[in-house]
Amino acid sequence: MKLFGLMAILLLANAGYGQGVYEFLNLDVSAREAALAGSVMARTDDPAGFYYNPALSVGAKNRAVTFGFLKHVLDINSGYVFSTFQVPTMGYFGAGIGYINYGSFAATDELGNQYGTFTAGDAVITLNYSNYLGKNFSYGFNLKGIYSSISSYSSSALAFDAGLYYNFPEDMMGVGFSIMNVGRQMTTYAGLTETLPFDIRFGISKQLEHLPLILNVAIRRLGEPGISFSDRLRSFVIGGEFLLSDNFHVRVGYDNLEHQQMKVGMSSGIEGLSFGAGIKFYGYALDYSYSSWGKLGGLHRINVSTSF
Repeated sequence: MKLFGLMAILLLANAGYGQGVYEFLNLDVSAREAALAGSVMARTDDPAGFYYNPALSVGAKNRAVTFGFLKHVLDINSGYVFSTFQVPTMGYFGAGIGYINYGSFAATDELGNQYGTFTAGDAVITLNYSNYLGKNFSYGFNLKGIYSSISSYSSSALAFDAGLYYNFPEDMMGVGFSIMNVGRQMTTYAGLTETLPFDIRFGISKQLEHLPLILNVAIRRLGEPGISFSDRLRSFVIGGEFLLSDNFHVRVGYDNLEHQQMKVGMSSGIEGLSFGAGIKFYGYALDYSYSSWGKLGGLHRINVSTSF
């Protein structure tokens, strides 16, 4: 009950939060999760899963690590390393580092004369802890240190995530819930205080009984102020993972909000769609994903996972 009380306090404390700085925190950090459109809230078999729901590191019975690279649109690149492990007498732990480099830009004066270049980037360090509240029922917390820079300017913040996960092994189903990015800036850009991308997410994962398919459905933006209930329901993501064999999986996903935001004019294409595949060999897992931004381009991700 104490845990539910803590989550209620977090909700009330952030009732007025909107969207502001550090939007990069909403990017996927795993090729596997990106191929599923970030819909996985209730599965414990990805070392980066606690970034989406802090309660998911309870699957770390062996020490596991995943590292990867994202080729963004234009010259934007990103990378990450995540790891999970168990301490038998204490619980389950995770740690991760992610960064995004926006490349170089021309520095000009008010007349348009170039006098040099500057760079911009973001980074986040995540520390995780999770454990069981009861049989098949786990909780977890993340502590995030966030840093952002543009030229000689920078800002930093501390943020907190909390999550719950319940597994129904007989039904091959899981339910997950998380509160993300509760926190405030420690230092700001030019004294301007901005809000973090606070979010509330709920998701279900279900392995179908007569098909080699795991279906994942999630709703995000549940805590964002200033939008209608119907808009919140439209912020859904769905993903399917086809288990073609023990060592080869194919994945597809759809982000409805991204589909709406990325379409140009009245035209609508494959924006918001994602797909990918994963293969396991000699103790390693190699995952690839492609996420479509329609006419703006697409995002390629690749990561490698293993245990030690």
